[in-house]
Amino acid sequence: ANKQFRDDLYYRAYLLSSQGTVLNYYDKIHLVPFGEYVPQFLAFVNKLAHGIGDYVPGNEHTIMSGPHGRFGVAICFEVIYPDLVRQFVKQGAEYMVTITNDAWYDRSSAPYQHFSMVVFRAIENRVPFARAANTGISGFIDADGSIKRTTDLFTQTAIVDTVTVGLDRTVYTIYGDVFAYTCAGFVLGFIFLTLGLQKRRKGRPM
Repeated sequence: ANKQFRDDLYYRAYLLSSQGTVLNYYDKIHLVPFGEYVPQFLAFVNKLAHGIGDYVPGNEHTIMSGPHGRFGVAICFEVIYPDLVRQFVKQGAEYMVTITNDAWYDRSSAPYQHFSMVVFRAIENRVPFARAANTGISGFIDADGSIKRTTDLFTQTAIVDTVTVGLDRTVYTIYGDVFAYTCAGFVLGFIFLTLGLQKRRKGRPM
């Protein structure tokens, strides 16, 4: 939903009660460039296409509470950002919900690729996902990355399933990309060491 608050426009997901009362909301943190915001160094684009890309990013990984536990919400392509999902889980989310509008991609491979990103996020953090897409693919992914149930594209239907709520925290959830940075450091160190040895060998008299 789009929410006008003072002078700012947020891309917002609401949690509603069965009576329609607003219980909580989450403002999208990672906006899509040019579609939802214009980078500051290209601010002149706003003058060419006024009203396009006027959203303001959220700044809080909101944890919502429901009858089945605590969960976070990732909107659309936010599921391609590993650290964003990690922050939700690190702050107490036991499962994740992702909502998306994939109608743009019709029956291309894009909806399938977008859906596959959710599997990676589930495995990285050992949390299940419930995914709702307006034109499909909707579905449930368990904490081990197994796909429990899905819908077809452009099919009007409803699905229900049971997933295992994530309780154990993974090394990635706790430490993030430290392992990747460490590996990169070792590789760079090895490269510099190799170059240094080669330079010394070339400098020796024959």
